[in-house]
Amino acid sequence: MTPRLASAPCTWGVWERTVDRDDLIPPKLMLETVRELGYTGIELGPPSYLGADADAVLRTLDPYGLELVGAFAPLRIADEDGFRADLDFLDRTIAILAATGAHGPVVLAGDENEIRLAAAGRPDAIRATSLRGDDFKRAAERIQHAAERARAAGVSAAFHPHTATYIESPDEVSALLDATDVSIAFDTGHTIVGGGDPVEFARTARDRISHLHLKDVDPNVLARVRSQELTVEQAWESGLFCEFGTGAVDFPAVLGALGDFAGWAVVEQDRVAVQVDDLPAVRAVEVRNLAALRGV
Repeated sequence: MTPRLASAPCTWGVWERTVDRDDLIPPKLMLETVRELGYTGIELGPPSYLGADADAVLRTLDPYGLELVGAFAPLRIADEDGFRADLDFLDRTIAILAATGAHGPVVLAGDENEIRLAAAGRPDAIRATSLRGDDFKRAAERIQHAAERARAAGVSAAFHPHTATYIESPDEVSALLDATDVSIAFDTGHTIVGGGDPVEFARTARDRISHLHLKDVDPNVLARVRSQELTVEQAWESGLFCEFGTGAVDFPAVLGALGDFAGWAVVEQDRVAVQVDDLPAVRAVEVRNLAALRGV
């Protein structure tokens, strides 16, 4: 397996949880660092960070020779009115991917919500708050509709099972695969937090995996979530997603189980607070993350 490696703004502290901060690393500095590390692709990041429209995104990326390899689009899959409202953002994201000729999907996900934030990382609590019956059926139909909306515009779609959303646990992911034809954006870290085994998932679902997010999980921080000592939000800030090779993910086994996967592998280590002065330290960890992967 020789996937193409891409970076993501969340590794550099730029994502939905930090989008309102005024001290984020500027795009040009982040992209320069990503290019220097040898990456050839980047995900879009939160709205307007790399540009408000396709032309602006292309102008931002062009000097760095980076391909746009995907964009994240959360949807309120359990709320019809909320879902309909979110379609405007989805359409704008699809339009950017289409107009830039992006080589990656719109990455669909459920929205983080208070019910699932309280349950996240605790398999029993996740099961107790799962969507069931017609509620799950309608959520799956909304996901299918979103994927078909992207395809109609010439953009591929992949669904990202994600911590603190209604598609998180292995049972929820399995039910979604049965109910739709949507491919999966497989995230090694979120799989573990949701109670799954990334090696087993890579082995059993690899025909449905079209996009890959690689991250590691600190088992000690996760244990504190499981015991309710930490909420998952506190865990994010406490380094839940840790330096590669120091956590619970068996990267050689995962990559081996994926066989001939040849899509983009996005290297992610979600960070909540990264400022310009933090950049050298973050870059040093990223060098070690890449070394761990290339060693595989």
